[in-house]
Amino acid sequence: MADPIRITGMFSNFDYEAVIAQLTAARQGVIVKMDQNSAEAAAKKATLGSVQSRFLSLLTRSSTLASASSLSTKTVNVTGTGLSASASPAAATGTFTVDVVKLATTTKAVGSAVSAAIDATKPISESNFATKPTNGTFTVRTATGGTKTFSIGPAAANTAVSLATSNVKEAVTAGTFTIATATGGSAQVTVDPATQSLDDMITAINATGVGVTATIVNDANGRANKISITSTQGDITFGDIGDTSNFLTATNLYSATGTTTKESTAAFTKQMSLNEVVADINASTIGVTASITNDANGRANKLTLDSTQGTITLGNAGDTSNFLAAMNILASPGTTTRESTLGVARMNIADDMDEATWHGGPPVSGAQSFTINGQTVAYNTADDSLQDIIARINASGANVLARYDVISDSVKLENTKPGSLGITLADDAGGNLLDKLGLVSGTQTLGANAEYKVDGGPTQYASSNNVTLGSGVNLTFTAVTEVDKPVTVSVAQDSQGAVNAVRQFVTGINDVFAAIDSATKADKTNPGTMSGDASLRQLRSTLRNLLSATGVNISGSFKRLDEIGLSFGAVGSSVGTTGSLTLDETKFKAVLASDPSSVQALVSTFTLGSTLEPGGTGSVTGLSGNYSGPVAGTYRLTDNGAGLLTSVFVPKNGGPNITSSASFAPGGTVTSLIPGVTIQAGPAFQAGTHTVTVAASAKSPIQMIKELVETQSGAGGVLQKRQETYTAVTDQLAKRRIKVQEGIDKEMAQMRKKFQAMEQAQAKYQGIASALSGMIAQMQANSGN
Repeated sequence: MADPIRITGMFSNFDYEAVIAQLTAARQGVIVKMDQNSAEAAAKKATLGSVQSRFLSLLTRSSTLASASSLSTKTVNVTGTGLSASASPAAATGTFTVDVVKLATTTKAVGSAVSAAIDATKPISESNFATKPTNGTFTVRTATGGTKTFSIGPAAANTAVSLATSNVKEAVTAGTFTIATATGGSAQVTVDPATQSLDDMITAINATGVGVTATIVNDANGRANKISITSTQGDITFGDIGDTSNFLTATNLYSATGTTTKESTAAFTKQMSLNEVVADINASTIGVTASITNDANGRANKLTLDSTQGTITLGNAGDTSNFLAAMNILASPGTTTRESTLGVARMNIADDMDEATWHGGPPVSGAQSFTINGQTVAYNTADDSLQDIIARINASGANVLARYDVISDSVKLENTKPGSLGITLADDAGGNLLDKLGLVSGTQTLGANAEYKVDGGPTQYASSNNVTLGSGVNLTFTAVTEVDKPVTVSVAQDSQGAVNAVRQFVTGINDVFAAIDSATKADKTNPGTMSGDASLRQLRSTLRNLLSATGVNISGSFKRLDEIGLSFGAVGSSVGTTGSLTLDETKFKAVLASDPSSVQALVSTFTLGSTLEPGGTGSVTGLSGNYSGPVAGTYRLTDNGAGLLTSVFVPKNGGPNITSSASFAPGGTVTSLIPGVTIQAGPAFQAGTHTVTVAASAKSPIQMIKELVETQSGAGGVLQKRQETYTAVTDQLAKRRIKVQEGIDKEMAQMRKKFQAMEQAQAKYQGIASALSGMIAQMQANSGN
């Protein structure tokens, strides 16, 4: 019998994902090449950035060296005391002496005392102490009378006056309060602070009929300023939800502990007065009499202690009140008499002026003003403090420094400029603040002019202690010199500073050379990133040539840098040793000492001139004046034919263009478009254009190098633009990479779909084959039967 038909799976063991991965890798060869090109472009950009940074450093150093006084700085040596000195580059070298005969001083004005005296009748906390005495204890001792500790604290209660005028610390409000006892019931007590005294309230409590007795008792200092309530009818309860007066809290009863006896938790009166402290001292038995005495301004403002029992000793380590220090008496000298060293009253200069405590009353209220040295200062007593006024004076432009002197309790003024200059003061109409401060009628001490002699010559005068001599030497007087001991001032060329400036330039040049050499290295095994870049090599060559170039129209003895010690090595140097710029310091110092002006001219000469190019078609007929702009370039002038001239300046160094416009009349001039240059217009308007070229008529080699470096390294310069080119390359490659990757992904997705379709076909085939195999088997079985 023939073999049965057999159909096997074609793709059952085929890994199509592996095929897709291999195809993807093959297609991505282009992407790998793009990545390599992008990395190469990025590396070149980074290298150019490094070269540019070296050029920027060289630009700073060459700009410094090219400045008009870079090698002309002077050193000054001062021998002696009484002045300091400095010298400008133009100062002549040499030595001279100076006698400081008198220093310039400033004019000063002193006002009168402004604070009111201590009100010894008021509670200490409400009087105007500079430092408020705190509650506690202080100690006084006499040699033979013994030691006494006094207390500062709440005063005894004023029980006979109305509550409204008493010394209860918390104002009592009108209304009712409730007292109850366990078996005696409760009662409401009515309070009227305007008509009832503390004695009246004690009587009212005792008349409630609830079985309580109220009394005024002493605090720990022996002053009657607490209330005690005792019950014969059980526990006492204070207060009810319907109470409308704060009497219980104002007298510190509400939170009192206890059951049948409750007492104020603390004294409820204000702090005692200074008079009461004085009375306590005088009532002691240590032999001391205290009194409040006047200060130098006639104000009752000091405390005096006199002893009949020997030396007075004040304070000890156990004291808890600052009373003695606040009275400025703790450190006072003396034996049997001790007195405050300073008045104790001070207004708070941060308070609004209409609320501060003024000696003789406050200044006129409202919005007012005054004038100092011609400057008007406005104020309002309701809104401004004395502290505000002082700050306003100092910021006014009056050239006056104002301050509050705590020792003299007065405002003091001082001109900021020395010399014999008065301070003009006036209250404007309606105001009197300067008068209240005692400044209008106060004493002014006029400042003095400085007096000095040079080389023992005639006396010279100056309104300031800062004097500039004609030679360019600046003197600052600090003290009067001793007789016949003048100060010696020596001015010399700062050769070391000049050497340092040139050294910095040499280092900058060699750093640029090294950066270019590294970037363009042609080593086969390790080439530079920019190997073969002709433009960088040419840039190096140009820079080197400029270092050997002859300056243009330079005055003085030197025309080339090698004449002052800057070269690439001595003549005949061996090959390979002349790649770096060197400085012969010995030679440089010698030529600088012999001819400093010529050396300076060689490094800094730079003269720009402007030229109106022929062929213009507008109204401009000519130029005059000397160009004063900082850089060379081209001015493109556009005349609209109606009296408007527009200028666009294109700097030669690659900097941004500058546009400006100006109007002119026929036959008129324009001076605002080109620095230092006057543009002359013709007799009639004519639309058209003109070109003005600004170029150097004289230029040192350093200035030539500076121009080259600016063109290369400045914003928008050659090196920056080359970096931008590589940035564009990497950006373009990145975009192409995305597109290529998208194409690969799309192709592989289509291929994946085809393989998946094949798998599906195979599956169908396998199903059909399986069914046929079953049918054949069945047919064979049936045939056998």
